[in-house]
Amino acid sequence: MTLPRRQFLRYLGIGTYAALLNPLRLAAAAPRARSSAWTPSFFEPINPSTADQLRLPAGYRTDLLGVWGDELGFPDPTRNRELSFGNDNDFLAYFPLASQHDSSQKTVHDNRAIGKQHESSFTEQGLLWVNHESPHPLFVSGYSREDAQAEKPKTAEQIQAEKRSVGGSVLYLRREADGRWRREYHHRYTSRYTACGPRFGFDGPAAEAVASLSGQPDCPGTLANCSGGTTPWHSVLSCEENYHLYNPQTPRTLRWSDQPDEAIAETQFGWVVEVDPFGELPPVKHTSLGRFSHENIALRCDGPTGRLVAYMGDDKADEYVYKFVSAQPLPASASRLEQRTALSQGTLYAADFQHGRWLALDWNVQKNREKWQAYNATARQTGGPLITSQADILIHARIAARVLGATPLDRPEDCEIHPADGSVYIALTNNTRRANFYGQIVRLIEDNDNPEGERFRFELFLLGGRHSGLACPDNLAFDRRGNLWVACDIASSRLGRDPYQAFGNNGLFMVPTTGPGAGQAYQFASGPTDCELTGPWFSGNDQTLFLSVQHPGGNSPSLARLSSHWPHGGRELPRPGVVAITGFDRV
Repeated sequence: MTLPRRQFLRYLGIGTYAALLNPLRLAAAAPRARSSAWTPSFFEPINPSTADQLRLPAGYRTDLLGVWGDELGFPDPTRNRELSFGNDNDFLAYFPLASQHDSSQKTVHDNRAIGKQHESSFTEQGLLWVNHESPHPLFVSGYSREDAQAEKPKTAEQIQAEKRSVGGSVLYLRREADGRWRREYHHRYTSRYTACGPRFGFDGPAAEAVASLSGQPDCPGTLANCSGGTTPWHSVLSCEENYHLYNPQTPRTLRWSDQPDEAIAETQFGWVVEVDPFGELPPVKHTSLGRFSHENIALRCDGPTGRLVAYMGDDKADEYVYKFVSAQPLPASASRLEQRTALSQGTLYAADFQHGRWLALDWNVQKNREKWQAYNATARQTGGPLITSQADILIHARIAARVLGATPLDRPEDCEIHPADGSVYIALTNNTRRANFYGQIVRLIEDNDNPEGERFRFELFLLGGRHSGLACPDNLAFDRRGNLWVACDIASSRLGRDPYQAFGNNGLFMVPTTGPGAGQAYQFASGPTDCELTGPWFSGNDQTLFLSVQHPGGNSPSLARLSSHWPHGGRELPRPGVVAITGFDRV
């Protein structure tokens, strides 16, 4: 889609979306006929649905790999035996067992997007990392809406239950001869990471400052784990997002500070955390990547000097897109422990779409000093945090981006790198403050195809609404053909209501990036009631799609009035879960 630059910037969030489209008029009709008669060759697109089911095209099937509350079957029954599969599963990453063998070998960068393909004869045995984003108090701790409205304090036991429900899980999977995926219990790699432990260290320029502010050299665990990415040395990068919702005592927050001993030290959260699913490397939080509501992270390492480059979105209205460039080239022939140091030192940038440039969030850039001085003068009057060091910049990355003139966007969420051309696709979910109800996907192209550089251009790839067939794009993934898979995030409280009635439940869509169907959305899946489909991840041969079903029944008023019973049906509690979808091998 070609638009004048000023008008296009309005799509990004600078201005009002309502002047361009009338959302109420669009909501009155079902998604319109496509501009192309082309249809995918490997599935027949489905229609929007409001059924309390995970619906797929004919010829595809699901294997349920785990749901909230499942016992994980740890190899040592005396260790972590109270732990089970967590709540609100989100980001997924599959590691074939060959990854462990490859981890000691020289890293080969044969793809623009790091970690997305793992070709191997071991591809049907491996480890699945699962993020667990948030607790649902009604189901996890028995804390009801009525309790919240009455501002009833939570007990320590309730908060502990919620702490154990977040973080991440490592599952051992095997695809059997009948083609079905199964989870193996009592495997030595099975593990859990929660807000109770294990403890995470910090590295990078802000590590000492975080320890000083919190009074602890390390962190008791991880939480708010939304999306993420993987590294060339076969570890997980899990992104801590809405950490600000855990302590406050309001009807819409989690009230962990009701019990002072259970409150979190907020500066310890909001980071990108690294976990080794094979258990060889200690978990760590990388402060060089900045602190904000991290949605995900996507890596490249094919620039002129071989430095590691990471793209990240801050999932909040009017926040920013970031890029990190490591200080040194990735030591590809080094050990895994040495390779991970690439994420401990480097430059963090924020995107200025107005001028097509990356702004270095660097205390040592002399031309920025006057801006810091002006900001600090105001902060002293208003009580805001002062920016006096690189550590302050990283801890308060949002403030730094705003002070230096980065472009506020419409909820920048997933950033993913096209496997063929290296361009970055960015999901901007929506911004109801600016009457942008449907969101959009932007394509960012680095000048001279140099991810280490400081200039870029961009274009609008997909505009949400009936024009494209989807609304509120969130998680993104590419298959090996270069098709973009888009999981949507219409808020549970808004599903079935204006202006989203036409779209049914949240779904998963395939969007070609080239050819006659480019930019058109073809629905592949529709989720159960109230849910969000998250974490799409393809196996290395594209024959399996792993997918999370997050917060089914999340809008249930009470345990007596459940809005969903997925996956077990009947009168069962709804349970978030992870599925493996097969049928792609027919292509």
